[in-house]
Amino acid sequence: MMAGEIFSCEYSFDELAINLCDRWETGLLLYGRAELTSAGDGYDGEFYVSAIRLDGGARLARPHPVSNAASFEAELFRRIAAVIENDKTPDGRHAAELFANEYEQSKETDYDIYRKIEPERALAPMA
Repeated sequence: MMAGEIFSCEYSFDELAINLCDRWETGLLLYGRAELTSAGDGYDGEFYVSAIRLDGGARLARPHPVSNAASFEAELFRRIAAVIENDKTPDGRHAAELFANEYEQSKETDYDIYRKIEPERALAPMA
């Protein structure tokens, strides 16, 4: 992976409990997938949640920080992301471990890539 490139991977969660009214609410369990995106240069190995898709199909986008969105969807995104980005929660630890493993694998150089690509280039003009 080259410097400046953005890396992301998918983290699946199930039975995720969010903090509500200063307690962990287990009556509202969430299922879905979160896109973990690298925090950028200078934050090697750190991530943030950039998007969430619930198992029912709803897609939650990260609210823009200056818009101060007060919609239900924006607040739900913030609460889910807060759990996944917090390495003191079980889901946060799992997400951090997954991201670290995937990030390290993405940085490994594939020395066979040119051998794999060359036959594809030869076939491309024929198509």
